[in-house]
Amino acid sequence: IPILTISGAKDEDPGSLRVLTVYVEQATVLTYFKKFLKHHEMVPSEEVFGDYTPEEFDTLQDFSMRNARSKAVRVAFEAAGKTVERHVNGIFVTRVDPNSNFRDKLKVGDIIETIDGKSPGNTDESFEELRDYLASLEPGHTLVLQVKRDDATMSIRGQLKMDSRTGGIRLGFGGEVDEDVTSDPSVEFDPHGVSGPSGGLMFTLEIYNQITNSHLKNGHNIAGTGTIELDGTVGRIGGIDKKLVAAIEAGATVFLAPDDEITDEMRARYPDIKSNYEEVKEAAAKLGTDIKIYPVKTLDEAIEILKNL
Repeated sequence: IPILTISGAKDEDPGSLRVLTVYVEQATVLTYFKKFLKHHEMVPSEEVFGDYTPEEFDTLQDFSMRNARSKAVRVAFEAAGKTVERHVNGIFVTRVDPNSNFRDKLKVGDIIETIDGKSPGNTDESFEELRDYLASLEPGHTLVLQVKRDDATMSIRGQLKMDSRTGGIRLGFGGEVDEDVTSDPSVEFDPHGVSGPSGGLMFTLEIYNQITNSHLKNGHNIAGTGTIELDGTVGRIGGIDKKLVAAIEAGATVFLAPDDEITDEMRARYPDIKSNYEEVKEAAAKLGTDIKIYPVKTLDEAIEILKNL
């Protein structure tokens, strides 16, 4: 099922670029025994939701999909030597520190339009200016946020606390830029209920392929996964072993997997951690599949791999 279409483009490149997803459902008395089925797994809800409520988790996943789409358009058009227009809506709140003065005031999913009257703007430079302003503040400063929640706009105030580790301020919330991207030709998405950021790489490849007529598919059935960052870096995702199964069942002969870097901090916290590429190679060996698996660190690497298939 096509997830994206590009206005005026005729996709005459035979083959496919497949986005993969893992279905997650709440365990019940009726669904409990599914854990005994092949390629099914039951995990504690804490592993899925972390510190978030199910509603907050869904909100984050929906935003992650929208964010992945915006990044994919920007990165693909930049790689093709084309420009896009950005409209920054604000900062999407991804977490609220339970020990901050914004607890019970801000919510996950809020859009912060201004901070002390300053907007993140529509350029990287304006966002850096806002970041520099925040870095200049001291503990005790009262931050004034203009926040959009659903259809309402409100003003929220909170006093900044000291970060005991750094001696600087603890902002009290985390967020990511929420923006809309307009391109020519325009790109339209229909995610068909799929959420999360893991389609970023494949979205980017599909857009790039169509706007450049690069014929990257060239008759191949290609599956892959991985987030996409604005610098073209391909990032780590979850459930890659399950996504390999989905790729095989869809008849894919090529699988692109993030070759993500495992930092010392990550290894200290999770001693048995492996890169996505290592995980999927192990899964492929257990499945006995002959699907060709390629490690990718960047969009450029992925493009070169597909050109040389």
